Amino acid sequence: MDRLNKIALKLDSNDKISSFREKFIIPRNKIYLDGNSLGLLSKNTFKNLNKTIKKDWGKNLISSWNKKWINLPKKVSKKIASIINSDEEEVYVGSSTSNNLYKLIKSILDSNKKIKSILTDSLNYPSDKYICEGISKDYNIDFNILEYNSDTKPEIESLKEFIKTHKGILVLSHVTYKSSYRYPITQINRFCKKNGVIVIWDLSHSIGAIDINVKDIELNYAVGCTYKFLNGGPGSPAFIYIRKSEINKLKSPIKGWFSHNNPFKFSDKYKESTSISKFSNGTPHILSLSALDTSIDITIESTTKRLERKSEKLFNFFYIIYENKLRDLNFKLITPKNKSERGSHISIMHREAWRISKCLIYPIKKNNKKIIIDYRPNNIIRIALTPLYSSFEDIYLCCMRLIEIVEEKEFEKKDKSMEGVT
Repeated sequence: MDRLNKIALKLDSNDKISSFREKFIIPRNKIYLDGNSLGLLSKNTFKNLNKTIKKDWGKNLISSWNKKWINLPKKVSKKIASIINSDEEEVYVGSSTSNNLYKLIKSILDSNKKIKSILTDSLNYPSDKYICEGISKDYNIDFNILEYNSDTKPEIESLKEFIKTHKGILVLSHVTYKSSYRYPITQINRFCKKNGVIVIWDLSHSIGAIDINVKDIELNYAVGCTYKFLNGGPGSPAFIYIRKSEINKLKSPIKGWFSHNNPFKFSDKYKESTSISKFSNGTPHILSLSALDTSIDITIESTTKRLERKSEKLFNFFYIIYENKLRDLNFKLITPKNKSERGSHISIMHREAWRISKCLIYPIKKNNKKIIIDYRPNNIIRIALTPLYSSFEDIYLCCMRLIEIVEEKEFEKKDKSMEGVT
């Protein structure tokens, strides 16, 4: 056993939240470091879904709506609110991140006819940019993207100048999906307020791994998904956060059944809800909400403060290996070393990143575990640090495989076709 392996095992034995790993179904012969795209399935979620399907749906049928389902969206919204330290009436859970961003931007535009542009930057997640551009065309207003010199880290002073010269709605990702750069969110919020710009944050790559207090960071609007660090499952419902003082100013662009002030009155006349429920649409997705309802309890129990501290320690351990071995093999770390500028994933670049990723996921030697990571263009290997279940030994074994793949030129045995790795 080498020195680094001993360090990993010692760190795991001293990890005060390591017991949460036992709450998840860990696939055999795999090391799962892909939590930025889909978190693991928790054992309690598996049980709860079976109960929802067999008992609620299979036995109780329609009566399950009155018994529990009708209140499930508010129950889950309350849990999301506790994670971001907001009031429960400030969070709506349902739909997808893209749909929620669409509804939120349109409702702000409809409430303020003076807004003449939608803004974002080149590091934002592509689908967010698609939404912004599409709405800009619909409203015949300007769509402006701030292009940085780097595709991994923004220039904050350039962003501030952009904000001063382009008034409108600004949409940013709290943590960038490529490099894991974390924006100085409080600073940007204050600067936008001072300069008359409305900012919406996408919290998809931060919620559940970073401690967020919406009051402390002076947040007014946000959206985010729940299938990453919150482990809600594939297609689990996203959320909208709106500060209480702003809710009554907005009208939802979709007049849906559940956004009605009294949906079960079945009135022919639409009367919009006065609460954040106005952003609800049709019937809630009960199976997805049931999965999220259970999985999110683990995050609440562990607390995001402890999760963020463990994420920091996982990164620091990785950095030791990077400095000692990976750097010399032409891996380049693009994730910020400063913890206040970093989310909870590690991004490294290598000219053979694509084929290296294939080797990690589909090893040639049968005795090697499959290591599930993300590949992102161009030449980025993305390693998710999911503190609930990622271990220090996971990081050690992943790094050892990276070293082995490059030193033995295993990647040369893989073709360059863009198949098999997401």
